Amino acid sequence: MSDDELHRITFTPSVHSSLHDKIKLVPPQPASWTIPEWYKTLAKHERSNSEKTLHPVNYAGTDGAAVATKQCPPFLDAMTAGYHYVLEDDLNVDIDPETGKPILWWTGEVMIIDHRPTVELPVPEGHHPIHYGFKMGWYYETPPGYSVLITHPMNRYDLPFTVQSGIVESDIWGLPVFIAFFLKKGFRGVIPKGTPIMQIIPFKRDDWEMKVDLSDEAYDRHTFAAEKRRTRLHGYYKWFAWRRKIFRGEPRIK
Repeated sequence: MSDDELHRITFTPSVHSSLHDKIKLVPPQPASWTIPEWYKTLAKHERSNSEKTLHPVNYAGTDGAAVATKQCPPFLDAMTAGYHYVLEDDLNVDIDPETGKPILWWTGEVMIIDHRPTVELPVPEGHHPIHYGFKMGWYYETPPGYSVLITHPMNRYDLPFTVQSGIVESDIWGLPVFIAFFLKKGFRGVIPKGTPIMQIIPFKRDDWEMKVDLSDEAYDRHTFAAEKRRTRLHGYYKWFAWRRKIFRGEPRIK
């Protein structure tokens, strides 16, 4: 894909250039740059990367091949879609022994969180009933007709917090705001600087209409396509359906 065919999302720091040396904001980055180590070390077939461990258990090809999550392109596509806002500083978390409530602090100049006096949202199970907010430090702008989905980093259940989701018309008003999140109970320690805290995925605003098709023609067409996957033991989707998604970034700022 040429540069002319690429759309562009622009991030602008929310502090004046005169403060850049004092307040060093960490820019968002392509989500593909922050793939967690646990995913990188997953085996492709059960607990091994060897094709010998596929162990088909029936004649049905892919229905019996012991492939693991590492062989699922949609899972990785979700993790690497768009861009990650990352934590601007180490966030320290401790628990008050008297109240059982979290104590959060950081040492840098950048404001990274606040918390709201009330909880209007349903609290995710296993989380403290305290409504926190991650402070965004960057404006974000997309081409006309494009919005962004801001959500928890997808498939990152290992993170010690859960972020709420929202959609912003970023071609009109990409204002840095506080993004609501809840902290998991039982976590004590440091959430390191650079940890992805939210995922920003640009998409084109289109009108859609739902249709339910009960015809035999539609059933036969989909069934035939589904059965074709059995022509390979595994990987049919990757080789015949998957399409590359490109979310480029600028060189890393050290």
